[in-house]
Amino acid sequence: MKIVILDGHTPNPGDLSWDAIKSLGETIIHDHTPVEDIIKRSNDADILFTNKTPLNKETLACLPRLKYIGVLATG
Repeated sequence: MKIVILDGHTPNPGDLSWDAIKSLGETIIHDHTPVEDIIKRSNDADILFTNKTPLNKETLACLPRLKYIGVLATG
């Protein structure tokens, strides 16, 4: 299972551990993802996490392996 975090810096600027998520599968963490790189970075992801990176209908249509989208936020 491949997990991609599109903008990990916002919810975790370095003071938290990603170990719990990493234990679930191959995990790639990007600090920030420009709109033009969303599909390239997410193309083979099974799980996608975002905070501020926008995901629209057209983008999601290009991600055939995607099974889950999670929002990383504090409350």
